[in-house]
Amino acid sequence: MNRGATSLVTYAGERYDFILEANNEIDNYWIRYRGLMDCDEVFTKAKQVGVLHYEGAMDLEPPGDPTWEELHNEGLQLNALNKGEEDEETISVAGMRSLEGYDDSLKEVADYQFYVAYDFYAKNNSHFHRSPYYGYYQVPHKDNRLYTPQLNHISMKLPSSPLLTARPSTDNFCNSSSIDEACTEGYCECSHVLAVKLNSVVEIIIVDEGVTFDANHPFHLHGHSFRVVGLRRLAKDITVDEIKAYDKAGLLKRNLKNAPIKDTVTVPDGGYTVIRFKADNPGYWLFHCHIEFHVEIGMALVFKVGEHKDMAPVPRDFPSCGSYLPDNMLEHATTEKPKSDDGTLPIKITGKGLNQVAERKVGPINMAERWVASPKGGWEKNGPMLSAIRDLCLRILRRVGACNTES
Repeated sequence: MNRGATSLVTYAGERYDFILEANNEIDNYWIRYRGLMDCDEVFTKAKQVGVLHYEGAMDLEPPGDPTWEELHNEGLQLNALNKGEEDEETISVAGMRSLEGYDDSLKEVADYQFYVAYDFYAKNNSHFHRSPYYGYYQVPHKDNRLYTPQLNHISMKLPSSPLLTARPSTDNFCNSSSIDEACTEGYCECSHVLAVKLNSVVEIIIVDEGVTFDANHPFHLHGHSFRVVGLRRLAKDITVDEIKAYDKAGLLKRNLKNAPIKDTVTVPDGGYTVIRFKADNPGYWLFHCHIEFHVEIGMALVFKVGEHKDMAPVPRDFPSCGSYLPDNMLEHATTEKPKSDDGTLPIKITGKGLNQVAERKVGPINMAERWVASPKGGWEKNGPMLSAIRDLCLRILRRVGACNTES
């Protein structure tokens, strides 16, 4: 990039170094910041100002009233909201160039290619919406319905013990190879893991399908930096299959020359961002949306880099932890028995972009099967206590006119 910008947009988790050209007349000037999206004029009108003071200028505030409306950009903007390389009036991150030259991540063809698509989905997320009682469409006011942001229709369920130290069984791991087709409509959760070989080059095409909101998500990768080789908005909304066809037709361009290096990057709504990294840091590394609420409810996945033998050894007598169930729940456990000598169900790496979780299929959560406290002590599935609570709630709702007798 050989053009100077007059403003830049930073998203959650991003950092920038920049050089300020102090070539104006000696005076005081406003440094202006205002929020976007949840912090814009529709919500909070979040803003902040500072003063750039030139030596020799009087100790006075700059002229003008720095209100929300006045804090607007009149020049060239870097990293603009929901704009990419297609917009000639702004500068996208993919249009920048790194001072660092070639490395293996910029080779012509990556060793792995993963499409990671996401959006906000109207699903009966069992943590917030329980059909048939307060399912997503049974909540009368739209403002009280919670959309579920997911990666490839999977909500990340964190394992009960640390992956790096527990070296756990993968019997609860999943990815797009192991989820049922019903997960596109139903709510599915598990430990979403993509496995890659140590020192391989990984390409991720992150796709914001953009159907629900004109929103924006910054994505952060732990343990590695990556090259941003493409970033473009194509339409108001788009599907991952359309992006795949776009790529197959040779229309998804990649800059493989001095692409910028980051660890957090945004994805335009209705578009894509392409990143590359060399998986040279063995371990389990989180890849997630950097909006905290979104990652908390599962907008994340994990890259397993290398095999356990490549990772730092676990110290002898290192404390362990896990999920401890009451005795009367253990006999109902449905977890598969380990299929290999080391107690794991391996993720079979079959080739470019393919991670197949062995002999396992993840489907939507059956909300009728929930462990609840038993009046006799311990736990049981949807026992009489839950039925009694349900009946009581329905009687109260009918009395106040909140539901009819056929509910």
